[in-house]
Amino acid sequence: MTESWGQFKSFEGKKFDTLDAEFTKEVSKLLGGKDLTACFQCAKCSAGCPVSDKVNIQVHELMRMLLFGLKEVLETDMVWLCTTCYTCQERCPQGIDITDIIFGLKNMAFKKKITPPGYVAARKSLYDSGKLYEPTEWEREDLELDDVPELNVEDTRKVLDKTGLMKLEEGE
Repeated sequence: MTESWGQFKSFEGKKFDTLDAEFTKEVSKLLGGKDLTACFQCAKCSAGCPVSDKVNIQVHELMRMLLFGLKEVLETDMVWLCTTCYTCQERCPQGIDITDIIFGLKNMAFKKKITPPGYVAARKSLYDSGKLYEPTEWEREDLELDDVPELNVEDTRKVLDKTGLMKLEEGE
């Protein structure tokens, strides 16, 4: 496992004082969350996950944490490093919409200001310039590339405004 960004590194040595049934109810209201209790921990989701060796908990562990009402799930790498490939969802014998649940968890985490370093800055950069990364002139020169063509940022902003990406925080 690689170094994780979140406060929650692993289950090792972790003591959970209380289980929050209200959190489980909240998650069950997310898109796909209605089938949350159908998970019987077969781990087929984790076995097919392309990022399973990069995260601090596996998909099936995430599902168990949700069932137990452990809010710490929002602090895990899996929530943000999920590639949304839908492999877990396709492999689930219970037909649980796992990827959809993870999308909802990302939104919940973001609203609680639990994000990986750089996420908010990347979101702002995408809105301001239409790019996640602004290459420098010397980087392009080293690669013998032409200048980056001008991008119509207004089109990008329209999409981001329409999807609400820039208004996910509470009170925005």
